[in-house]
Amino acid sequence: MVTWRALVMALVLPLSACFETAPLTEAAQRVLLPAAGPTEVQVLRDDVSVAGPAGYCVDVEATRESDLEAFVLLVRCRMTMRPAPVLSATVTALETDGSPDTFRRLTGFLGTAPGRAQLSRSGDPGDVEVLESTYAEGAIWLLIRDSGNPRAFDETYWRAILPVAGRIVTLSVLAAADHPFERESGLSILRGFVMRMRAANAAG
Repeated sequence: MVTWRALVMALVLPLSACFETAPLTEAAQRVLLPAAGPTEVQVLRDDVSVAGPAGYCVDVEATRESDLEAFVLLVRCRMTMRPAPVLSATVTALETDGSPDTFRRLTGFLGTAPGRAQLSRSGDPGDVEVLESTYAEGAIWLLIRDSGNPRAFDETYWRAILPVAGRIVTLSVLAAADHPFERESGLSILRGFVMRMRAANAAG
């Protein structure tokens, strides 16, 4: 059973948003063209499956994996009339039983300066404003404004932190800078992403 201190350490190391900055920036430089990759990929010795909602494929060039964590970027499989939001998953090797008390405490921590530093793309808490933060349905739901986001993306984006397959996972939904989504639209996409991840990792 993961302790509160261990969960904070998970944030300080693999869940830090700056871990995601390089692959996001590289992907943006490729103009985020539709992906020809698979709709699902296994990471961390095949312990966790990463899959997005219908219509999303894995950008294999943006995937990063080590013994401690994995980062997977998902983009639309086909070109759309306007830039579609991109999805990212950061999966840690830290095991958790998903204790609600632990995740509720983490929800409060993320609003503090040390917590915002971990959410920041640059590591600077001054770059981040947590607009909404709540624990519900077994996950932490965050609406974040981060001035350190790669320029191709809107500064405001949705993020969820939750247990998946016994691991701590962060899921994000990022809109193109010139096509930001409405609050409810972004949250709806994130909810779909959470549901798809849970379904892909449901015990058979």
